[in-house]
Amino acid sequence: MTSFNEPQFMEALASLALINDHHEESHSVTAINDDCSHIYGFNKSSKPGPFFKSNHELSMLQKITAHRVLDYLEQRTIPGAPNEATLLQKASEFHQQHGDIINLLTQIQSQSPAMALAAEFKRASPSKGDIAPPHLRAGEQATLYAEAGAAVISVLTEGHWFKGSLEDLTEARLETAAWAAKCGKKRPVILRKDFCISNYMIAEAAAAGADTILLIVAITPKKLLREMIEYARSLGMEPLVEVHAAVELDVALEVGARVIGVNNRNLHTFQMDLATTDKTAEELVKRGCVFAHYRSAHDDRPQQYALCALSGMSSAHDVERYRQKGVGMCLIGESLMRAADPKAAIQSLCLDPADYEKYIAEANSASAYTGGNKIVKVCGITNPEDALVACQNGANLIGVIFAPKSKRCVTVEKARGVVDAVRKFGERSASLSFPEAAMESEGVSPLQSLIRKARALEDMARRPMVVGVFQNQSHDFIQEMVKECGLDLVQLHGKEGMEAANVSKCGAPAIRVVDIETHPDGTGAAAPDAVEKLLSEITTDPVAILLDTSIKGSAEGGGTGVTFDWSVAEKLQSNGLPVIIAGGLTPSNVKEAVTNVRPWGIDVSSGVEASPGKKDHGAVEKFVKGARDAAVEANKGF
Repeated sequence: MTSFNEPQFMEALASLALINDHHEESHSVTAINDDCSHIYGFNKSSKPGPFFKSNHELSMLQKITAHRVLDYLEQRTIPGAPNEATLLQKASEFHQQHGDIINLLTQIQSQSPAMALAAEFKRASPSKGDIAPPHLRAGEQATLYAEAGAAVISVLTEGHWFKGSLEDLTEARLETAAWAAKCGKKRPVILRKDFCISNYMIAEAAAAGADTILLIVAITPKKLLREMIEYARSLGMEPLVEVHAAVELDVALEVGARVIGVNNRNLHTFQMDLATTDKTAEELVKRGCVFAHYRSAHDDRPQQYALCALSGMSSAHDVERYRQKGVGMCLIGESLMRAADPKAAIQSLCLDPADYEKYIAEANSASAYTGGNKIVKVCGITNPEDALVACQNGANLIGVIFAPKSKRCVTVEKARGVVDAVRKFGERSASLSFPEAAMESEGVSPLQSLIRKARALEDMARRPMVVGVFQNQSHDFIQEMVKECGLDLVQLHGKEGMEAANVSKCGAPAIRVVDIETHPDGTGAAAPDAVEKLLSEITTDPVAILLDTSIKGSAEGGGTGVTFDWSVAEKLQSNGLPVIIAGGLTPSNVKEAVTNVRPWGIDVSSGVEASPGKKDHGAVEKFVKGARDAAVEANKGF
C-alpha cells in the first residue's frame, strides 16, 4: 500500500468539496463555508485561504477518509480498472441473477415492533486491532447472524485499518441469499460500511451485491453528500446516513436523508456517549420528524424516517433504552464478532419487546441459577499490555492485586495504567455502576440477591471491568484505592467475613472469596458440610461468591495454583447459587472445568503466566477461547 503524508491527506480531503463541481461561482468563500462548515477543523473564513485551520491535526477518521480518496485516485489509473459504466452494468447483471436490491427503510420498518438488528462483520479496527481470526469467512458469519434474526448485515470493506474487502461483502450477500431461499425467508439487507466519498464507490458496492451504503456526514461536504444520496437512490438504494453532532443532523436533514444513523462514538476522539442517540431522537421530535419505530396502537402516522443507533450497544438493556426513544435499528459489531456463540448473543439482546418483558420478569423473580459460564476473569494483571490482551480475547474482569504479600502486587501507578487501558478498550471514561434495582436487598433472601446481582454483572461486564483484589486490608485503604485507581469492583480474599463486602464499606461492589480447603497435591474432598455451611453464611452484602483453593495448614488462601474439589461448586449451583471458581485453572483443564461444573464464572492467574506478574499472551488466548467454546458446547444440552 502506498504511503502518504499529512499535506497529501489534507489536500485529498479538501478536494472533496470540489468533486464534480464545474461552476466557478460555487467555489466562492460563501459557498465553500456553507458546504463544509460542519467538517472538523474546517477553516471558516471571509476570504480565500487554506481548507483547514493552521493548527489543525487530522483525526483518525479524517486520515482514513483521505487515504480512501488517494487509494481510489491511484486505483482508477491502473490499466484494466473498471469505470463507472462497467460497474453499473455488472450491478445490473448481478441483480438479474441474484435478486433485486432491498430498500433499507422498508426493511427496518418491517421489523416493528421488534428492533431491527444490523449485525456487523468486522475483521479489525484502528482502536482494537484484530477482532476476528484471519480464517473466519464472512459468508459463514453472516449466515449465523441471519439465522438469529439480523435484518441487516453490515460488512466493513476498507482494507488497511479494518482488513475488509468487497469479496467479504459479496460472499455475505450470496450465502445469506442461499440460506433465505432454502428456508423460505426474506434475506437480510447487505450494507457496505466504508468511507464512501464518490459515486464510483456506490456503483462498486452495487456491483458487489450491496443493498445500501453508509454515508458519513462528518467527512462529506454537503453538496457531495446530497449528490451521493440521489445517486444511490437512482440505483434503488436507500443509504444509511451517519451523524454524531447536532450540526451533522442539520446537514443530513437538509440533504434529504431518511435513514439516520447515530454514531455514539465520536470518530475524531473515539469517546463513547450512549446519550448521543437520545439527544438526536429528541432533536428529531422537536423538528416534527416522524420516526417512532415502537409506537402505540393509536399512532398511525406514516413514518418518514428511521433512526438507528450505530455503536456502543451490547445488552438487552441497551436495546430497550433505544426502543423507548423510537430507534428502529441497532448496529452491533465487535461484541458479536468476539462472541463464541453469535446466535446466542443475538438472542440475548431481546430484540422483540415481548422477549425483553420476559427477561425482566425472570430477573426480578430471581429464579434459581441453572448453570453456564458467563464470566471470565484474568487476575494478577500488572501492566496495560497484558490487560489489553485479556480484553481483546474476551475477558470480562481484569484483576489487579493490592495484597502486599503477592508477587503480583501493584502500585497505584500500575493499577491506574491497567484501568486506563481497560477503559480505553471499553470506550468509557469512568467506573461502571450497578443498577440500583440490582443492589436493592430489602425483602429478598441472600440467595435471591446474589442471583439478581449476577445477572446485572453479566450485562455490565460485556465491557471489561477492573477488580481490585485485597486481603485483610482496612476499608479505608480499600476505599482509597477504589477512588485513586478508578476500580469498578473489589474482591475480598482474606478473613474479613461476608458483611465486609458491603458496598458502603468498600466504596464499590465486592466479590467475596470463600476458601475451599484441600491437600497440597490437590487431593482430598471438601468437608461434608461445606455446601450447607456456605449457603447458611451468605448475606446480601457481596455481588458474587468466588471459590478458591486453600491448602490445609496454610495461613492464607489464594494463589496456590492447585484445584479444589469442584463438586462443591456443582452442588452450590444445584442449589441455585452462581459461583466463580479459581485455583489451579490452566488452558489445559479449563474446558473440563466449564463442561463438568458449568460454573457461572472462572478465574485464572498463574495458569496463564510466563513469570509472576507477566502473562503469556498465547496462554491467555487459549484459556479464554477454551472457556468460551466449552460453554457453548455445555449449553447445548440445556
